[in-house]
Amino acid sequence: MNEPGQRPVIALTLEDATAALRDLMGLLALPALWAGRDGATVLQLMADAVGSIVPLRFVLAEVQLPPLDQRQLVLKLGSKAFTPDIPAEWQSFVALRNTLSFSADHAVEALSPLGPLQVLRFHLGTGLHGQRIWFGSLAKSFPTARQSAFLRAAVTLTATGLNTARLDFERDKANRAKDEFMAMLGHELRNPLAPIVTTLSLIKMKGSGQLASEYAVIERQVAHMGRLVDDLLDVTRITRDKVELRLETFLLGATVAAAVEGVSPLVQEKKHRITVDADSLDVLINGDAGRIRQVFANLLNNAAKYTPSGGDISVSATTTPGWVSIYVRDNGSGILAELLGRVFNLFEQGKSTIDRAEGGLGIGLAIVKKLVQLHGGTVRAESEGTGKGSVFTVTLPVVEVLLPIAPVSAADQGTTGGLRVLLVDDNLDALESMAAVLDLYGFTVLAVGSPVEALEKALAFKPDVFVLDIGLPGLNGYELAAELRKLDGGRLQNAKFIALTGYGQASDKARARQEGFHHHLTKPVQVDDLVAAIQPAPVPG
Repeated sequence: MNEPGQRPVIALTLEDATAALRDLMGLLALPALWAGRDGATVLQLMADAVGSIVPLRFVLAEVQLPPLDQRQLVLKLGSKAFTPDIPAEWQSFVALRNTLSFSADHAVEALSPLGPLQVLRFHLGTGLHGQRIWFGSLAKSFPTARQSAFLRAAVTLTATGLNTARLDFERDKANRAKDEFMAMLGHELRNPLAPIVTTLSLIKMKGSGQLASEYAVIERQVAHMGRLVDDLLDVTRITRDKVELRLETFLLGATVAAAVEGVSPLVQEKKHRITVDADSLDVLINGDAGRIRQVFANLLNNAAKYTPSGGDISVSATTTPGWVSIYVRDNGSGILAELLGRVFNLFEQGKSTIDRAEGGLGIGLAIVKKLVQLHGGTVRAESEGTGKGSVFTVTLPVVEVLLPIAPVSAADQGTTGGLRVLLVDDNLDALESMAAVLDLYGFTVLAVGSPVEALEKALAFKPDVFVLDIGLPGLNGYELAAELRKLDGGRLQNAKFIALTGYGQASDKARARQEGFHHHLTKPVQVDDLVAAIQPAPVPG
């Protein structure tokens, strides 16, 4: 039996059922439209779709739409968009909504600025994030059985869409927080490494050589820590497809040689023999030289780590039209057959001994695969089994025409020429050790620990080059560079600006370029790299 004041439920006719089915089929296409949209867009798309079929005069929703952390009322009148700015004449009607007695599939009559309206309420989900929505129509017959079925389906889909949009927002928010944390972690880990590396260089330059083996241990371990920091930061970029390439044409052999040099401390420690077929690598690649160097450094590091002391490692290449295949071979521990298909997966590892002598984070090869793919290439691993070594093959597209590359003579490298360098870093250990090293290289160095001191002394010192930390107190490095360029009518505009910082993500490097820095170097920096950045570019002959 129907309650007093309620209309009887009207059964669906065949014609109504057919029309309802057609409308519902159209409604099911909505999730494809709002995939990846925010909650407000999901709600708007649903209301527009419903309004094209059901004669509605208003839709009122009580929802939580991120980034707001509390529910709000949004009103849609006719064909207008939802808005939280509810007109004054509708305020009393909105306040009335909670006093109306609703039941499933039945509307109640309520007085509105448009006159008497039939109002129907639905719940947009349940639980903590359950919300509510009201539909209003001037039609006395609202809702028909067909309209009721259609609205119920629309609300169910919308509840799912709003929940998905909320989860997407929370996931993106968490990812942003993670990225910020990883950037800060990299900065904080690199900062203490910087003075260690610089001081080590200083000791080696001043020392008698009596502690050469001790220096080598420190150098190896610091280099290892630096690679771990870089790999950890790269994992975040790779999993979110945020890796950016700086494309240029470069000689593959020189890049592989740099990778070999980078892993030489580990190779020497384990007394390996490493051979490189330089002639086979005499090809041009179009890509990011730094990232390709990272690919081969990771492969060589793996080869050295998983090969017993006194092992053999080799690098060679073969070319086919348009492609070069580079082989990194070792006679080490090999790869189990069941692991070969998973070796490039993130966090995938073989069994580790209890002392983790051959351990790792399981991220190096995943980084290799992603970087090679970004260059349009492939990488594969081969091994005949345990104790029989392994071969990693990287295949990359090559530049078809090998242009002559003029060698740069020692005379073209430039000299310090007494260049005046102003160093700014609030890490006093890093500041003092770097100043001492640059002084030994023949530069005239002024080291200051704050932006205020840099601004006070810059004009009198007349630097040719500024080397600025970015994470400075008061003014950050970008702001300090802008203020330095303004001094005395821009007298320092022609100076070279170098960012030396623990912030080393692609976005940090891009911002440094945008802010007018000539170089961006990440701590801990190799002294030779900083010296090369400080020196003037060779003058073409």
